[in-house]
Amino acid sequence: MKRRTFLKLTTITPILIDNYLLAKDIDDDIWKTILEVQNILMPKTGKMPSAKEFGSVAYLKQNIDHKTFDKDDLELILNGAKVFKESFPEFFKALKKEKLQIIKQANESEYGNTWLNILVYYAIEAMLSDPIYGGNKFQSGWMALKHKAGIPRPKKKYGAKIDL
Repeated sequence: MKRRTFLKLTTITPILIDNYLLAKDIDDDIWKTILEVQNILMPKTGKMPSAKEFGSVAYLKQNIDHKTFDKDDLELILNGAKVFKESFPEFFKALKKEKLQIIKQANESEYGNTWLNILVYYAIEAMLSDPIYGGNKFQSGWMALKHKAGIPRPKKKYGAKIDL
């Protein structure tokens, strides 16, 4: 697919985000697209876990329903995944090297670049957050970076009050 076609699709395929959209209501193909792209952007290396291993999509699924999650970011994440999937259907059957080239092609547009940046942002957040929020499975991000978690660790999410 040509870059120009990708740009056109970004303007004609919006997903309208309403305040009641829940992670469980989002099509599995969208989550698969996000994970596949994040795995290319954040692959497993000798020391670092992949996006799948540290739970980047699990983190998103668990946190997009919270009232503090930025709705503009959510709209960009979901719309971008839909547009990417429609624009580059060959991505899912491509080899790793070819997938990287497709991502580079998508990155050439301003919309694609913005979408990829937000995926990296939330992947890093998932990798470094406390596991209570759904990412950083088995503290794999912390272990890879030799990070010592702060004490006390959260017992409840989002600053919820703990009853003593």
